[in-house]
Amino acid sequence: MGRTNTRYKIRTTMTYIGIRKIILILFSFAIFFSCTSTDPAVDDEPTVYDRDGRIKEQIDLLLDEENPTEALQMIYFYKDKDQNPVEGLNYTELEEQALLNMKGLLTDSVTSRDYRKALSLLYSLSTLNRKDLVDTGLDSTQIKAEYIKNLLEFEKTGAAASMISLGFIKAEDLSDADLEYLANRFHRGENKKALSLIVDEQIKRGLTPLEEVQDFLEQSVGMEDLLQGTVTVWVDKGLRLDRGVGYPDRSIGSGFFIDKAGYILTNYHVIESEVNPEYKGYSRLFIKLSDERGEKIPARVVGWDRHFDIALLKTEIEAPYVFSFSGADQFKLGEQIFAIGSPGGLNNTITSGTVSAVGRQLQTMGESIQIDVPINPGNSGGPLMNRDSEVNGIVFAGITGFEGVNFAIDGEYVKKLLPSLYEGGALTHSWIGIGGYQSFKGLEVLYVMPDSPAGKLGLQRGDSILSVNGESVSKNQHVRDKLLGMVPGTLIELEWKSGDTVKKSTVAVAERPDIPFEEAVKKDTRENLIPPLFGMVLSQVSKSQYTVQKVYTGGAADEASISANDVIILRKWQVNEKDGYVLIQFVFKGVKAGYLESAVQLGAGLESAIFF
Repeated sequence: MGRTNTRYKIRTTMTYIGIRKIILILFSFAIFFSCTSTDPAVDDEPTVYDRDGRIKEQIDLLLDEENPTEALQMIYFYKDKDQNPVEGLNYTELEEQALLNMKGLLTDSVTSRDYRKALSLLYSLSTLNRKDLVDTGLDSTQIKAEYIKNLLEFEKTGAAASMISLGFIKAEDLSDADLEYLANRFHRGENKKALSLIVDEQIKRGLTPLEEVQDFLEQSVGMEDLLQGTVTVWVDKGLRLDRGVGYPDRSIGSGFFIDKAGYILTNYHVIESEVNPEYKGYSRLFIKLSDERGEKIPARVVGWDRHFDIALLKTEIEAPYVFSFSGADQFKLGEQIFAIGSPGGLNNTITSGTVSAVGRQLQTMGESIQIDVPINPGNSGGPLMNRDSEVNGIVFAGITGFEGVNFAIDGEYVKKLLPSLYEGGALTHSWIGIGGYQSFKGLEVLYVMPDSPAGKLGLQRGDSILSVNGESVSKNQHVRDKLLGMVPGTLIELEWKSGDTVKKSTVAVAERPDIPFEEAVKKDTRENLIPPLFGMVLSQVSKSQYTVQKVYTGGAADEASISANDVIILRKWQVNEKDGYVLIQFVFKGVKAGYLESAVQLGAGLESAIFF
């Protein structure tokens, strides 16, 4: 609902001091009046708006810019809307042109080894039921196999291994030659889980794996091995001045090797000063191995995702031990788990516990695992493992003052994001531009971003999302999970209910803004923003007086005892982008307050988990 007034304060497991100031700026507005003079001698021709010509212009522009999927979204929208298309606007011809463009782009993507783009185009053609346009030899299985082999060719073994563990491609769909190649590469990269899945398929086919490969898989993994694969992540921020005295300023976390070539996973918040453009101070990144030397080894950040709080680091040393990701979907409640980290900088610390809960919504994009494993500042970024010593999550947070209430990032998200992390830079995600409300009736549209894919289709607040590509959805996270990893422009089929009418349309997903509400407050009206931010729908009576039409259960307005039909007089609306919040002040008379006049101030964070 965009509300952040949580009952307890969530802390990240690292120590730092931040000072934030709220600056109030008063704007003065000058009102300018313009006048126009009319000259009766001038006979202006009336401007005629050529609607259909404009539509074709926009579609042609998208096709020229090699955006055939977005062009198709427009074509299908207007084709369905116009029961009798006007002469000169041939939707069928435009559709065929866009489809041929997709076919050409697919071939070009495979040739240039842009396999993510190729798979996006294949997925889109599948959504349209137009696989007939795919040339022989360009099926998804072959492209996926080439994608994994390409990652291995460029020494991105950790990314390739994560895709095998994830089930991105089934081992049974690989050729004998591909199995042999992958077995050799995963053996060389010492990634046991991916290697075991490949070898199991070889044995099923009656193929004999190399003796050294079988010997490697039979080796037992001890705690000493796991400790060697875990590192302390050390970010030196120079000196922090306090009352004229300088103190060392540093961030300490944990990390673990996922690739023989020296790639390490940790939390984004541990290394944030290395990549956040808003940070202007000194910052140097190092890692320390688990041995007694305590040598600081330089490292660099390759890729990061602040929404999932993960980062991929690279050092120029060979990993002493490589962790493997589990092939299981997720932890089970009550399952025994282990964590390794450096609480307070004390490396080689092993703790154990159980899974307390799954599906906790602490992040804006994904769900978290709740654990009772003892976690302290410095554990951030350490591996969370099952009894087979396989990684199923990454430790990232705990609740201050509540022992045994800690959290980890689900390993499924990490496996899906790893290939993109290896590509480098800040990760972006796809969306359709909707803020959802999860009610007992289903997934209701609470907000639609202007100019977003959903906005262009005409979805409105109060509509209900029914399915994505034929699979029913009832939570915001259901939709986010389906869109995770999709390349912007990928076509999906969206089904929704508007009033009593069920609608279905093809949608091209777009790149999600980093913080959607930051963009929304610049594009949209206050009245449209109040429902997703504060959980109430207002109807304007006069300049500052409103009647409450609806209150969403669990929202800020509901918790403030505001009810439908209450009368509100708006006093203040303040957006603070720097500190990431919106404030609203108003006076209201309501049923729950005995019709006594009450002054209320509500706040909502711009960071929100309602969007997909």
